[in-house]
Amino acid sequence: MKSPVSYSARVHKRAFTLIELLVVIAIIAILAGLLLPALARSQESARGVVCFSNGRQMGLAAQLYTPDNRGHMPSFRNWLCVKVGDLTTGKLFPYVGAKAVYLCPTDQRDLSSNKKITVPAVGGPPGRKGKRDYSYAMNCGLCHEEETSTFIAPAQTMFLMEAVMAKDDYSGQAGPTFGSHTLTIRHNKRGHYIMSDGHVERMNQPQSIAAEKKKRFWFPTENTSGPGGINMGAGLQ
Repeated sequence: MKSPVSYSARVHKRAFTLIELLVVIAIIAILAGLLLPALARSQESARGVVCFSNGRQMGLAAQLYTPDNRGHMPSFRNWLCVKVGDLTTGKLFPYVGAKAVYLCPTDQRDLSSNKKITVPAVGGPPGRKGKRDYSYAMNCGLCHEEETSTFIAPAQTMFLMEAVMAKDDYSGQAGPTFGSHTLTIRHNKRGHYIMSDGHVERMNQPQSIAAEKKKRFWFPTENTSGPGGINMGAGLQ
């Protein structure tokens, strides 16, 4: 006949030892370390899809604007706004129809946080300042020629870019010498360009560096002169 086992002995038999508990915690930590980056990439991919869609809508808005304005693209001076800080006063807004389309969801998260945005040093006059609520800057190289019938290769010339911009940048401009000319690599090491024919290009950093070295990327025609006769296309291929 088996001897009876005390209650305390049975409880002791079922309980985890400290070492076993630490092992379980370590396994959970390892699994979390493996899964969380994948989850973060998945969430960023989803935000990237929204940003891509925003770019498509902005490109379509420009395509609708152009025939209503004698075949001219919107001006880099007022496409974003006439009154600083109010997107609804921009010339493109009636064709976009919603302020949310102007803002990338990842950029929106960064703007509302304490995250520091480091912008490259650029030349040119200081731009307009205001609390930024948009993510896409227009190519100021289009000021040379806004009539789309003269564009040599609209699919190769950038219209808008997901640019690196300070939190108070309300210029709405990007260019080879003035304003931001650096693509934001925020969507799993990729960013977006909206081209002059309305399609969206997703590029990584090496691809964007190569693209931004080309004259046709910035200028729709052979004219690369800027204010005061400055050659804005100097150094471009």
